[in-house]
Amino acid sequence: MSMSMMKKEEEQEERWSKGLPEHILQLIPQRLCISDYQLFRQVCPNWRAAVDIGIATKTCPPAPQLPWLLFRRSYDYLHAFYIINQYSCVRDPKFFPSINIADYPPEPPNLEDESFDGPLEMPTASLTCLGSIGSWLIVAAHQQCQNDNSSTVVNFFLNPVSRARVMLPSQSTLNCSFSGSTTLLFKKIVASSPPAPTTGLQKGDCLVAGLVHPGILAFCRPNDTSWTRIDSILGEPKFIDIEIFDGKLYAITKAGNNEFLMVFDHFDIGSEDANVTRANRMPICPVPYFTDLEWRYPCLAKDSASKELFMVLRQRNIKEGFKVYKTDGKIDRQHGIKWEPVTDLGDRILFLSDKSTKVINDKTIGKNCIYFAFTCKGGCDGGFGVYSLKDSSITQLSDLPEACSSTISGANSQTLWFTPYPY
Repeated sequence: MSMSMMKKEEEQEERWSKGLPEHILQLIPQRLCISDYQLFRQVCPNWRAAVDIGIATKTCPPAPQLPWLLFRRSYDYLHAFYIINQYSCVRDPKFFPSINIADYPPEPPNLEDESFDGPLEMPTASLTCLGSIGSWLIVAAHQQCQNDNSSTVVNFFLNPVSRARVMLPSQSTLNCSFSGSTTLLFKKIVASSPPAPTTGLQKGDCLVAGLVHPGILAFCRPNDTSWTRIDSILGEPKFIDIEIFDGKLYAITKAGNNEFLMVFDHFDIGSEDANVTRANRMPICPVPYFTDLEWRYPCLAKDSASKELFMVLRQRNIKEGFKVYKTDGKIDRQHGIKWEPVTDLGDRILFLSDKSTKVINDKTIGKNCIYFAFTCKGGCDGGFGVYSLKDSSITQLSDLPEACSSTISGANSQTLWFTPYPY
């Protein structure tokens, strides 16, 4: 092809891409799934600018979508799966591309650099997802130090679509005797609300709580300088799961042979630049177990829309299904929290995994069911499937690779649900 013909084609392509009005350009990506949304933005500078303006003004979201499943086996890379129908998932290889650890830049990418428009430059094998809130992951990453070639663990919020980050305090501020610069301390981290990366966080907007491996709770707010430990008066309890709901931190707790729910509130703040200084413990609340003590593997999930907190129980054998309870969180000083059994979720779906839980309203793939994705941990079987509260049946999620089997185990294997979104 001659140079003149190539130039003519480029001019025609430029006229075509610039010929669409901006409001039309912003309508197109709103009909695309998140993967196609990202590809649309990369077609040409004009299309990218139109989408970026829509993102900045929050007027150009992708099409509504269900939560995605993030999965990692041991020290493998993170893999992202999206639901295509009621019982089937498909991996998106572009969402978390496999990147060699040696390619990890010591500094995060410059998000203001318009030339930076490639995939997330992060070796996902070095990322450990500890939780999610909205479109944000809460992660730990091993960061290489330039001076002495050593590494340390950093914690932060990460939006994998926009690549925006909001830092959390270093885990080294926990002052735990077992801590080390390269030892991952947190088992799970939850947040009361998503961060606000563009304007900075107001201290009262977002509370973050972490479950530390040996049974320690800690909390902070983004941009604090340190974590604050919650010291227990119960000796050495074992915290099983945590959730922040309606301004309170709920922790399923085991001390000896007793299991109960601890609730903390009044996370006081000192001066404007001070960290959270203390949390008050409220009356201990019983956990709603059946007389059959096999139902003793609980997890918490919150529905912010209905202002309800769910507790979901399962047995060691996940094929036995689930038991669901809910509460409005009101605490009677004498009797604790009132839990009600749930046999019908209505249009809601519960999404359960190792590191996060979600509650959504949806009628496109079914309702009144639980999507679960667990690896083998703590003597419990793992599994990937859909549990129906209507008839107590379990249907396996299909089209997952063989690596995603119910026999997956290991401290570094993990599953997590989250909803990718540009803001």
